[in-house]
Order: sequence, then structure tokens, then C-alpha cells
Amino acid sequence: MTSKMDNERENELFNLVTEISEITYSMNASLIKVRQSLFNEDLSTKQIILMDLVKKESRLSISQLAELMNVTSSAVSQIVSKLEKEKYLLRTINPNNRREIIVQLDEQGYHYYSKEEEINKEIVNRFYSRMKMEEVIQLRDILVKLNHVVEEELSRQEMKGE
Repeated sequence: MTSKMDNERENELFNLVTEISEITYSMNASLIKVRQSLFNEDLSTKQIILMDLVKKESRLSISQLAELMNVTSSAVSQIVSKLEKEKYLLRTINPNNRREIIVQLDEQGYHYYSKEEEINKEIVNRFYSRMKMEEVIQLRDILVKLNHVVEEELSRQEMKGE
């Protein structure tokens, strides 16, 4: 009897998680369309990821970016070159190690993130503001808890060498 109950619970959990995934995917796809309609930048996903890393750390070397993106330094240099030409990023030589190139945001990069913040506020005002504050807090807390579970499990797997 317990086996049947466990199986039913497992199926119910699977169906719920599948539904959550589909809803999340659909919502994110819709929000991406809204963002793109408000954003007139023509940047690739790799360019945005690279800029996000630079913004988060404020300055990174080409080799650090390559490691974080899991690509070659040459690939990062090509992306940085394009973004540097358009003034999104600035490349400088590390004064402490002249062989190392440091990358940081430039004028257009700061403008991009300023515009992104305006768009995020617009999305919050249009969509999230229609929920009660308690619901938004509850959603955040649930996502934080799930993220912690995932990180913990993945960390455990890495320690086992799986």
C-alpha cells in the first residue's frame, strides 16, 4: 500500500513541477518579448552575458572572462573587440601585470544598464505590482529555498565526484 501511495505522490509531484516549469517558461518568454520591445539594443546573448559578468565584478581580465564563460580567451577577445568599438566596454592594460588585459564597462555599457533598470522598473510596475506584497515576498522565499536545495544537491554531487 505504501508503494502505491509513494508512486501516486511521486506522479503528483512530477505533474506539479512540469506545470510550474511550463508556466515559468511561458511567462519568461512573454517577459523577454516585452523587454525586447522596450530595448532597442542589438546585442547577442554572448555579448550580454559577457557584459553582465563585467558589470557584476566591475572589472575582469580576458582570462577570467574566458573561464567564467567556459570559452577560449581568443573568443572572449573577439566579443570584447566588437563591444569596445561600440563603446560598451573599455580594455586597459593591467599596470601590475602588463601582459594582462582588464575589461570594464564604458559609456554605452553604463547607458545599457541604466536603460535595463528603467525597463525592469516598467516590468515591475506593469506585472508584479498587481500582486500583493506578501505574495511577491512568498514567491521570492520559495525560489530562494528551491535555489538553495539545488545548489546544495549539486555541491554534494561535485564532492562525490559524480
